[in-house]
Amino acid sequence: MPTALALALGGVLLAAGPASAAAPVTITSPAPGSTYDNSAGLPQVVPITGTGLPTADDLVLTYDIGTGTAAQALFSGTTHNADGSFSANANFGQLPPGETTVVATVSGADSQSGVADPEVTPSAYTFELAVAPNPSFPFTVTSPGTGEVVDTTTPVFTGTAQPGSTVTVTYSNKALGNSVAGTAVADTSGAYSVPTTFLDLAPGSLGSGATVTQTNPDAQVGRLSIAFTFAQPPVPAIAQTVTATPDEVTVEEATTTGITVAATGFSPGEEVRTVVTDSDGAAVELADRDLNYYAENDLGAYADTLVFTDAVAPDDYTITLTGVRSGIVLAAEVTVVDEVVVLTPTPVITSPTEGQVVSGGTVTVSGTGPVGSGIVLTVAEQSFFDGTDLESPAEGRFYLTDLADPILVDDAGNWTITVSLLPGDYVAQAVAAELTSDGAVDEAGGVSEFSNVVAFTLVAAPAAVVPPVVTPAAPVARPTGLAYTGAEAGQGVIGAALLLLVGGGLLVAARHRRSLAVAPTE
Repeated sequence: MPTALALALGGVLLAAGPASAAAPVTITSPAPGSTYDNSAGLPQVVPITGTGLPTADDLVLTYDIGTGTAAQALFSGTTHNADGSFSANANFGQLPPGETTVVATVSGADSQSGVADPEVTPSAYTFELAVAPNPSFPFTVTSPGTGEVVDTTTPVFTGTAQPGSTVTVTYSNKALGNSVAGTAVADTSGAYSVPTTFLDLAPGSLGSGATVTQTNPDAQVGRLSIAFTFAQPPVPAIAQTVTATPDEVTVEEATTTGITVAATGFSPGEEVRTVVTDSDGAAVELADRDLNYYAENDLGAYADTLVFTDAVAPDDYTITLTGVRSGIVLAAEVTVVDEVVVLTPTPVITSPTEGQVVSGGTVTVSGTGPVGSGIVLTVAEQSFFDGTDLESPAEGRFYLTDLADPILVDDAGNWTITVSLLPGDYVAQAVAAELTSDGAVDEAGGVSEFSNVVAFTLVAAPAAVVPPVVTPAAPVARPTGLAYTGAEAGQGVIGAALLLLVGGGLLVAARHRRSLAVAPTE
């Protein structure tokens, strides 16, 4: 070989140096033969660090899973550090149940191609785990199953747990807290059976599931959630009702004593919101309200007293109660009305007396009442008076005082009128009313309570002379309140004759009830 070529080749060879030999990587953590504490976090995941891995390589780590085959522990790339060290996260989740010994092989592979690097010698690597990634007694719930509709309200939870573990079943209760459904201890084989009750669910609720926990220092999985529902509610539903008492109040009552609201059927312990709206749907303000109101904790009953402000006007109102958690909506109607003047004393019919037989074609009806008021008297056959007869009364068998010409109560508190009627059985009742300046019934004025009811019989005179018939005044359309004739008064009128006063405005909507006592003149 020419000297120049030999020198050239020698220079190249000298520059290249000797060929590098294959070598294993060094694992620094977990150190070979050591025990790694994996009790915190995910027990199957172990961070691996070491040195000696070429920067172009990823670490390859396989481990024995007890079946004669090796499982791959690394599923992501390897991080290379500037100091020549590396790190990766290994997953030993395929170890057999209860196994804590990791028997592995480490090597390297090109990070791009995945081809094994011949310069990295595969080497054995063994270490211990503090707890088995897969416990010898896996924590399971076999019944009830996820998504199951349970056909009993007291299901028994079964499954496996670490022997000696206390297994507890809890659930979300009606107050949005947690209640214990039952507890039991797993036996030596790991089996458990927990009888349960779910009596803290809201009435009517079918539930949403439960959480099962095991308490044991050796247990690795401590909590499992099972979603299921009941076919029938463990706590029967409570009927949803609402009442407002009284349902009609005066303005004075509305702003002082108020209206008592009572409701059932809300979710126990939930917040209940109250809104009151007028007949136009506008919300009205209530007085002295707290920030929050709640249904009681056992059965979801709710009670409240609503007091209106002084700005309340006579109107029909709707009270709406809404359960914030359940979405239950209940409503009641109430009326706030104007003042009604109640005249006293209440009229009393003194003649005829109860059961009296009167002879002739007329009957004189007398009584007492508030001085200066007018008496409106109704006399009718019992069948018409109570509305059992649907036919209009015949002429001469019905009398109703003309509201334009009532019977005057004199200064001594007495009144009287003679009425012509055909023979028959009759009933009489009266009411007193305030009068206008011209002596007519004041349809916007006060009225008394209804008088006593007197039943009497009118028989023909011995001479059998037919008494003349006094026809009541011609009818006038309500609400003027004038007399109805026998021919035109239908069952609805006769059956409630005195209620014409209501239609005439005398008893329209109670407002600021007060008593007007009229003392008789000496």
